[in-house]
Amino acid sequence: MLKVNNPDLDLQRRGHVLAVILVGLALAAAFVSVINLAQGQYQYNAYNGAALLLIGSLYTLNRLGYVRLASLLTVACMAFGPFLAFNEPDMRTAYSMLVVPLITASFLLTPWGSFVVAASVIAVSAWIGLFSETFYFPLITLPVIAGLSYLFADSLDRAYVKNRHIALHDSLTDMPNRTMFLDKLHGATARAERAGNMVAVLFLDLDDFKRVNDSLGHKTGDDLLIQVGQRLQSTLRVGDTAARLGGDEFTVLLEGIEEGEESARVAHRVRERLESPFVVGGGHEVVVKASVGIAMSANTTISAGDLLRNANVAMYKAKKGKLGYALYDPSMHAEVLERLRLENDMRRALEEEEFEVHYQPKVQLTTGAMTGVEALVRWRHPERGMISPGQFIPLAEDTGLIVPIGMWVLETACRQAKEWEALHPDSPPLMMAVNLSARQFRHPSLMEDILAALQRSGLEPHKLQLEVTESVVMDNSEHAIGVLRELRKLGVKSAMDDFGTGYSSLGYLKTLPLSNLKVDRSFVKGLGDNAEDSAIVRLVVDLAHTLGLKVTAEGVETAEQVAHLKEMGCDLGQGFYFSRPLASEAMTELLEAGVPLSGTV
Repeated sequence: MLKVNNPDLDLQRRGHVLAVILVGLALAAAFVSVINLAQGQYQYNAYNGAALLLIGSLYTLNRLGYVRLASLLTVACMAFGPFLAFNEPDMRTAYSMLVVPLITASFLLTPWGSFVVAASVIAVSAWIGLFSETFYFPLITLPVIAGLSYLFADSLDRAYVKNRHIALHDSLTDMPNRTMFLDKLHGATARAERAGNMVAVLFLDLDDFKRVNDSLGHKTGDDLLIQVGQRLQSTLRVGDTAARLGGDEFTVLLEGIEEGEESARVAHRVRERLESPFVVGGGHEVVVKASVGIAMSANTTISAGDLLRNANVAMYKAKKGKLGYALYDPSMHAEVLERLRLENDMRRALEEEEFEVHYQPKVQLTTGAMTGVEALVRWRHPERGMISPGQFIPLAEDTGLIVPIGMWVLETACRQAKEWEALHPDSPPLMMAVNLSARQFRHPSLMEDILAALQRSGLEPHKLQLEVTESVVMDNSEHAIGVLRELRKLGVKSAMDDFGTGYSSLGYLKTLPLSNLKVDRSFVKGLGDNAEDSAIVRLVVDLAHTLGLKVTAEGVETAEQVAHLKEMGCDLGQGFYFSRPLASEAMTELLEAGVPLSGTV
């Protein structure tokens, strides 16, 4: 009954108050009509009917969204309508009571409207000679009522404006938030549909923002977000809207777009501006890159929420493909649904024990003897069969599921190593190698998880080697040094995986408490065919031996590669040439055979 058809929240609020006043006036007029009929005063039927019709018209006008016009007419009718009936003395008292709600209601137009109404009533009353001993006092109290009404209305408006600003703006950057952005987007799509053009939504996500928080602190991260918001707003055209949705996610609303290339140019300009260094947190220079998704309203009717969702989908496509920015197309939505299904299946897989651990041998190149194995997780889906790690590992990393999955792999691998040790007590001990993902390596409970896995399995710490990629170590080298030192204190070995693909400095490498370097398969692949790859592998082997580290070559697939690695003095090899990753049962059989691995298994 109090609904007001107007998108402006402030006018909706005022309209609700006006609706309550009009409903009250209608009930009062109806009550007076019933009294008049009961007393046989039929001469007032026309007045009462006109009053109810007028109130109904004002109520309808207000409900349609014309709040200010309805408020103005209400104040005018209440202020001057009763003068028509002042030829009857008994109406004067009624009039003095009518102006009180009138003055209070005048704040619907403006807080100082009560003074205007009070002054008008007093002036008109004086002009037509209504002042008398019985009417004088009510009129002089009107300024007092007007003043109180003003104070009430002004404080109410100030509180409303403040609370509305808080509700519609981000507390950190003071930019529009999601609620305000969607409200503006809703209005923009309606205008674009009428005008025959389009709106575009840009969804921005800062790449590697977590690294800033982890390395420089959250206060510095907040400072960076504020500066990003300011620079983003300064990059846009007049009339465009930038908002912060939360975290490191920002959105931009572009109106009056005629073609998709316009929004692409804006996305390109925004990314260029953001890549200029920011100075934050005591003089630190930070370079920010953003992945941007673009969604257009096109020529079809689309809701604000769907448009924002499409831009978000396109952003994930841009981030995943390292494209910089991407324009939404419907096929991306199918990818998102597939990703969501896969995530739900992965959560269930943990409970249903669908994951398996396979083991790939590490071989002493000079003898062919197996000296260790690497534990590799596999997912046997009940409907899709074996799912490639390349499909689910990145998703597990993004969603955080990699932490419980990684913990399960660690415990399973430790138990398996202990079982093999019990089966072959006279054989040289195998080194069990387990990968740590970026999230696992940063997780606060990492040390507790490792200790728990060792204690539950009974495996001695020096028989466990944890592998982290070069990029993870160098992402936050100070944190990495601390973690690796803690592992050394526990007696656990550590290895740098995919060495040569990151940006390690020799100075940092010297300070890292490692036991093994693993040469990335991309360099091993070129041995014998690519002089640069051969030179890099030789350099890594010599460097590692200088630092007292062993070297493992990944991705060994040919006898020629093995020969080159032997000649260079590489210690260990791992790859399909020796064996594919094997299930625990097959690996147990291989261990029982006890033969050197000199060719493909």
